[in-house]
Amino acid sequence: MFQTVLFALVVILSSQAQADSFDYLPADQAAQKEFQSLMAAGNYRQALRAWNLAHRGSTFAVTSSGQATYAYLLYQNGMPLLGLQHLFEHAQPDELNSSLRSKWTKELKTSSLIQKGRVQTSRGWKKINDNSPFTLQISNQKELAQAINKAAQLRKDVNAQARILWQIATQAPQFGQVTAALKALDQLSTSGQKVIASDQILSSRGRVLYQKGDLTGAIEAFNQIPKSSSLWVESVEERAWAYLKRDDFDKTISETITLLSPALSPLVGPESYFLANLASLKICDYTRIFKNSELFKKRLRQRLTDLQELAKSGANKNLASVLDRIDKNGVSIESAGPLVESLPRSTFRDSTFTQLFENRRQLLNESQTATNIAATFAGEGTELQKLGIKAKQQAEHLKPLAIQRLRALAELEIKEYKTVINKMHIIEGEVIHRMHADDNLKGERSRLSDNERSNPDVLVFPYAGDEVWFDELDNYKARVKDCPTLKGAKL
Repeated sequence: MFQTVLFALVVILSSQAQADSFDYLPADQAAQKEFQSLMAAGNYRQALRAWNLAHRGSTFAVTSSGQATYAYLLYQNGMPLLGLQHLFEHAQPDELNSSLRSKWTKELKTSSLIQKGRVQTSRGWKKINDNSPFTLQISNQKELAQAINKAAQLRKDVNAQARILWQIATQAPQFGQVTAALKALDQLSTSGQKVIASDQILSSRGRVLYQKGDLTGAIEAFNQIPKSSSLWVESVEERAWAYLKRDDFDKTISETITLLSPALSPLVGPESYFLANLASLKICDYTRIFKNSELFKKRLRQRLTDLQELAKSGANKNLASVLDRIDKNGVSIESAGPLVESLPRSTFRDSTFTQLFENRRQLLNESQTATNIAATFAGEGTELQKLGIKAKQQAEHLKPLAIQRLRALAELEIKEYKTVINKMHIIEGEVIHRMHADDNLKGERSRLSDNERSNPDVLVFPYAGDEVWFDELDNYKARVKDCPTLKGAKL
């Protein structure tokens, strides 16, 4: 029995060693033997240098296995996007040596470029990993059941399954199926998939729970979104709406103080000001309503102008500078810095824009890498130089597409401004009516009690001026009293 098990183990290990080998490479000449040795040793930089001498112009070089080997060298030398493009264009998986096909299959299953859909598989490679943009139409119980069944069939491929689960999570609530959505979100959280980010899952969970009426659960979900996430500011606003929904005015006001902090002014949109005014209306803090409205005009007038220019012409005073910053430092709010206020708020949450600019940065980096490596080849790097030029051209082609997407996002945000401004006018009109209708509503609002202000365990930040301590954000506390009884006037 022991000998049988030992023999089976030897066979398995031998098969794995064969799968990981480069024995398929021709080794008839000294240069080819050297190339094979470098590949087997994992010395891919030297192997890339040795490729021309060993195989350029050979019969092997033009085969699918030859082209896939060269693509593998690009992939392993800091040019994964160029490597994948070369592979899909010049090689077919059915024509590869089994060992080489196994290597590429492994890479396609683990590559973030593939899993996040930044590079689309094509031709025969779709059979190995089809990552085409995926959208299901789920608008009734029958389509939901079909989607759930399809997700179950893909349980061995968690990333493919995740794409379907995300469609369920985002579409099922639209026709009241919140339980199915929550189950899909649970699977996304625990499956180990790498397609949907954790902050997206938490945000969706919060919204589904809000729809379900589980306001405590919704708030807990939004609380888990870290400040480093591009969804954090939005999560603060979502929490505020949940607190307002359950008439917890103390916490609603606390959240709106965070949202309207000057430190967040480049990131906060018009609805946060409307929310702050609606909460203030609930507690009859009319003075703050007019202060918020003035703050709205002061802070957002220039942003609205920038958005209108962007939507109309595809440019504004800061667009070129902010895109240069993103090129240099990455696709993030931090890279944009204070110039982020000239972009639509959804810029860094929009998958189309982020994918276009992430690919642009990747191509620019790989173009530079190809140029640098080619410079060390002593006149033999012509092919790499051409790849570098091609990558740069592709990168430049993506920039106008990204700007076109920004224009569309700007148009959507301008519509949001128009809607919110009308709502704020309604609130202001109601306040004016109430104040004329009831003199009891005039006067200063309540403050923290002396006991609360003298509590040694409470650090009180005076909410005045534009100076903000970082620790204040998301840690404000408010105390409000019941709204005085109205004499007939109501919204």
